[in-house]
Amino acid sequence: MLIGTLICACGAAQAQTDGVKPATIEASARQSDAATDNTRIAPLSDGDYAWNAGLDVTSLHTSNAGWATLATPSVGYRFNDVFSADAVLPIYFYRLAESRSAKPKPNAKLVNQRGELGDLILSGHAQFTPRRFDYEATGAVAAPTGDEPYGLSTGRVTFDVSNQFERSFGRITPMLELGAGDSSTLVNRLVTKTYTSLGPLAHFQVGLGAQWTRRISVEGDAYEQLPLGDQKIYTSKTSKGKTTTIVTGHNVSEDNGFDAALNATLDRHTVFTSYYSRSLRLHIDTVAVGMAYFLRSSLPPAEEVSLDDLFR
Repeated sequence: MLIGTLICACGAAQAQTDGVKPATIEASARQSDAATDNTRIAPLSDGDYAWNAGLDVTSLHTSNAGWATLATPSVGYRFNDVFSADAVLPIYFYRLAESRSAKPKPNAKLVNQRGELGDLILSGHAQFTPRRFDYEATGAVAAPTGDEPYGLSTGRVTFDVSNQFERSFGRITPMLELGAGDSSTLVNRLVTKTYTSLGPLAHFQVGLGAQWTRRISVEGDAYEQLPLGDQKIYTSKTSKGKTTTIVTGHNVSEDNGFDAALNATLDRHTVFTSYYSRSLRLHIDTVAVGMAYFLRSSLPPAEEVSLDDLFR
């Protein structure tokens, strides 16, 4: 408790001695946070109610499937200080998927897939700022536009409802997220998964974010994905010479682990993104780097970004 208090105090003191405007830090943090979640459009400046659009291009490597390149275009609209909505459509330029052949050759267990769509995700957000913390409620629906045989979709419309709580202490922001839905597609959307699930589940996430410098933010999270009933996993899986697309069971979609992300705002429209994720239950490591571009920035028009700002 004492250590946490000292860290918060040092962060607040550092923000004052650096002479950084709080509004500038908050705007940069909002833009970086949007880039962290590659299914979320960047919010606009306070009081600016209009549409925005962006594109996130990410190269990632998973320990079970290898390299993939993912582009995620997004468009959103901010109605007022409380309500906003957005839509995103993941597009896999390149990825490796498990072969669906019953008896693949030893050197052909993974096959190249190009130009595949993921599920179209439509989200609505409501943001509130009570006295002691910030709260955001999100409702999301996924339309089955992805490739079901290769595990990019369940072939059904799925939903998720999540509640996020956070409070900033200077540059440090603890976060808590609680939610429930019926598909892993809409859970922990920072990480690109190699499967999708269908069935009721609850999810929990706790983490800590920090505005390290003016333009660099870091975040660490621990997560739990807990199935509440019978589940179906959609993935191309070969076992004992037999290939199946659907794996059925009660706990097959359970997952837990941790994520770490680092983002750097390069200019008013561009953010460098990166993350590492470790699934403790599935024993999968994921590393990703990318660039996110937003048509309209949340930074003030007069705010210019230099390379020196990245380390101040």
